[in-house]
Amino acid sequence: MFTEIVAAGTKTGVQIYDLRRGTKLAQGLGVSVSGRYGFDLCDSWVAAVDSKKPLCHIYMLNRGDTSEKLKFPFPEEISCVHVLDRGTYLAAGAKSGRIMIWATASGRMLRSWDAHYGAVTSLSSSEGLLVSGGEDAAVHIWVLSQVLDHFATRDAAVTPIVSLTDHTLEITALHLALPGILSGRGRIYTASKDHTCKQWRVRIEYDGESYVGRAELLATLLYSGVVNDIAVDKGETRVFAATAAGLFQTNLFTYRNSNLEDSVKRVETELVALGGTSDVVLSEHNDRYPTADRSIVALCLNFDGSLLVSASETGDIRIWDTASRQCLRTINDKQLGTGVTQLSFRLAPPQLGGPRASVDMGLLRPEIIAEQPVPQKISSISFTPLQRLAQEAGSKISTTFEASVKQRLSDVTRDMAHFESMLNVSTPYSQTSYADAAVLESLRPGNKSSERQIVELLQQVERLQMHHTRTRRLNDELYQSTVTEWLSARQKK
Repeated sequence: MFTEIVAAGTKTGVQIYDLRRGTKLAQGLGVSVSGRYGFDLCDSWVAAVDSKKPLCHIYMLNRGDTSEKLKFPFPEEISCVHVLDRGTYLAAGAKSGRIMIWATASGRMLRSWDAHYGAVTSLSSSEGLLVSGGEDAAVHIWVLSQVLDHFATRDAAVTPIVSLTDHTLEITALHLALPGILSGRGRIYTASKDHTCKQWRVRIEYDGESYVGRAELLATLLYSGVVNDIAVDKGETRVFAATAAGLFQTNLFTYRNSNLEDSVKRVETELVALGGTSDVVLSEHNDRYPTADRSIVALCLNFDGSLLVSASETGDIRIWDTASRQCLRTINDKQLGTGVTQLSFRLAPPQLGGPRASVDMGLLRPEIIAEQPVPQKISSISFTPLQRLAQEAGSKISTTFEASVKQRLSDVTRDMAHFESMLNVSTPYSQTSYADAAVLESLRPGNKSSERQIVELLQQVERLQMHHTRTRRLNDELYQSTVTEWLSARQKK
């Protein structure tokens, strides 16, 4: 069975637990995480933003590790971070409204641009797209290939491909459904402090010159409190909302009676979607979870949508069964007493007890086996302290493919004429020129000059080997004598 882990951000650090057992697997201390997107993780490291100082803490994802591997300052106060492409890039949203993207292996800032009028509150990504939400109640969708193309947007401002502006208050959470936005099947869920969660269908197409995007509002879900966080199952049939009034579940599909004469038996039913561009799903369609905590600040779903994890302001983390809406387990940890601000779910990497896939390629049939290896700690990560500045204004943009020309190339017309004059067109392919024949003759095994050169080279190699042996023996003797003198001097003291 695959091991599922849940990471919780608190005022004292990042705590990682086994979802099924509730035991603590790892933790990172010394950072105060605040906000829905205060930290993010990949298979080998965790990046967390300190809410009190503009610092970034990098922790290795190992059992028992508590101190950070790296700690370096950000160029300004950061409100959220997001890991792109399994740790290849790191994106951060600032309180000034700017978004910055770095390459983690080199630490180079690839791009920094103004995205929102207020602080950036949420970040998410899928299929080469970056989605951001801010205090200005706007959600912007960016194409990363355009954003990171300096030559195409050097003089022009970076603009989003699509903007969603139907919310009236600050954006609190984002959810991108299964991949399919570029094919027109993807949906985006946005939550706001205006007590609503909206479902969008976004289509992005390439017309040969640039990307063109369109957004369509499908449904608006209304709740009785501020929506702090949302989660959607893989089938996109249920929306779970963490609000200030409790924990709710909204079914996006419901049964409608087709047989009007016998509506009690519901013999013939069909599944229809709720909401629409003009309809609002009101609170009577929301199923409330029986919990004593009124204000739920964060939640997340497991891989198959059977378990729901919620966190309250008091620091209680509860695991729910989504089918019966019953609480199965409560995680009790003293590190959670300061309050939980964020929850994140993922499959456990091998160093935390997760499986490691191995492929056995045979002659008859290939077999793919998921092994359960002995957890081994990772000793290094590909992460460099991030640059604070992207590129100085007015300076030339450098890339890894540029190379300066050291010498002017001569005209090739004269060289080609000389080469053609040296060719003997009348010579058959089976024959060789005089110069080639001379070279081949010098390389024949029976040639005395070549044999003499080979003998001289072998003698030189033998002399070098003897010299290397004597040098190594002398080095060993000097080392032994030095160690003996040092030990004798220490014993006398």
